[in-house]
Amino acid sequence: MMIGVEQLVLFKKAKLDKAKTAQAVKDFFTEDFGHYLNLANKHLSDISSPTLDPNNVGGHDGLNHQDERMTANLDAQACVLAVDHTISSCSHISGTILYLYFIKHWSNDRIRSKLGYQSTRFNEVKNDACVEFAERFDFWRKEDGSSIEDLQVFESLETAEGISKSGH
Repeated sequence: MMIGVEQLVLFKKAKLDKAKTAQAVKDFFTEDFGHYLNLANKHLSDISSPTLDPNNVGGHDGLNHQDERMTANLDAQACVLAVDHTISSCSHISGTILYLYFIKHWSNDRIRSKLGYQSTRFNEVKNDACVEFAERFDFWRKEDGSSIEDLQVFESLETAEGISKSGH
């Protein structure tokens, strides 16, 4: 799919709010992801595991043959698959941090110690990992057919360009 000229211009002007995006990813994992796992009948141990088979998500011919519950379950499976694909596609350090923190529930101190980071630097790298996750998740949520919302948070164009909300 080609990006239209207007969309491309907006994309170039839009600036990712990295702090809010990192927080959105953290909120997703702490508040929402467990629910998707339950609906998909999956477990954290299924992430990056051979048991999470892409063929197990379920096919869809574009027609609504499922009741709402089945559709929610299929969407949840697609979300879990998208998370698995996203973590796997992240850079090695980001994927490691995301997997150990959000999937294995290791403490920040344990991960920091394993990777050899000082506290301040680790927090920066962890936030960068969350931003990378959000950017890559935008691709994988679409690729895997999940209707979950984008986790990227952009600064408003008005704020980025110094224009008031009234347009003046």
